[in-house]
Amino acid sequence: MSTSDNCKDDASKSNDDGICEVNDKLQNISTSNKNDNIVSVCANCGKEGSDNDMNTCKCNVVKYCNATCKKKHRHKHKKQCEEHLKRAAERAAKLHDEKLFKQPPPDEDCPICMILLPSLGPTGKKYKTCCGKVICSGCVYAPVYDNQGNKVDNQKCPFCRIPTPYTDEEAVQREKKRVELDDPIAIYNLGCYYRDGSEGFPQDYGKALELYHRAG
Repeated sequence: MSTSDNCKDDASKSNDDGICEVNDKLQNISTSNKNDNIVSVCANCGKEGSDNDMNTCKCNVVKYCNATCKKKHRHKHKKQCEEHLKRAAERAAKLHDEKLFKQPPPDEDCPICMILLPSLGPTGKKYKTCCGKVICSGCVYAPVYDNQGNKVDNQKCPFCRIPTPYTDEEAVQREKKRVELDDPIAIYNLGCYYRDGSEGFPQDYGKALELYHRAG
């Protein structure tokens, strides 16, 4: 039994026939609103038409009944359109920045074994100054073999196969090259050297803070 029939039965029991009539009218209005198309007006000629059939400007502010009207109205609407697109882009950039800084840094995978790297602390992963990759400790310390399956004496980066530096000075020189390439991890590490006065760098908190900002 429909809602209208139930309503009519209830209305007859309460001797109030007007209730069902009002409910039926409201139901008909709701149904007709769902079926009716939204009407839009052409910004050039003022002609009304279905919103689905209109030609919408890229700024989504005005609509046209056809491409001809859109072309004719272009010189009038150009400045407003460009201003609206500019503001929309600025707003989108602002929202993107807000979303970016609200979220934690995305988790990364080891480029060798594709296992998720630890997100906190330096343990469980190692930064390679040769290629700038962060590799899990398992891949870093795994034995490296040549094409014949023989174990290689000198350690190599498991990603780029460049031999591991034998001295700290060589490692720092590699890190400086990564800094020149704007590698954020290398920039941060260099800031730590200045902060602690280690690896031959003078202790300079101002320089360290500058490098931290740059890495961020």
